[in-house]
Amino acid sequence: MDQQTNNNECAEGFRCKECQRLLARENTYTGEYEIKCVRCGVVNSIFKGFNDQVVVTDPNGTVIYANPVTESITGYKLSEILGQKPSLWGGQMSKQFYSDMWNKIKVEKKSIEVSLTNKKKDGSNYDVKLHITPVLGSDDEIKMFVGIETLIK
Repeated sequence: MDQQTNNNECAEGFRCKECQRLLARENTYTGEYEIKCVRCGVVNSIFKGFNDQVVVTDPNGTVIYANPVTESITGYKLSEILGQKPSLWGGQMSKQFYSDMWNKIKVEKKSIEVSLTNKKKDGSNYDVKLHITPVLGSDDEIKMFVGIETLIK
């Protein structure tokens, strides 16, 4: 097993639908995280092609990937988003809303779809339809969350 393959084992439990292997790893050149399949690259390809904002977080809600659309919608650069919580541009809803949301996705391990208001870096608000899906490993534990935000016009 080469060093590259050995480093990829940190993503054990993630699976690509195309070839059954998925990777979440840090890009040593930029310090940013990228999500992609080791063999076929299908995840990054899909996320980059979305017209909607796509954000992937670790189980604690820290952003490990955001597609380029996220910059244009939120006004934050990807370098400002990575390693932060989505509350950087969110956090506009009630505490009860977030409590219910986290209970559904983290405790019940179920997807949600909600409409909410976020705030851009410049302070202006925008409305989105947010879909969050917990990604479970083979041990049924949450490995990451994938959030997709569609602007409501």
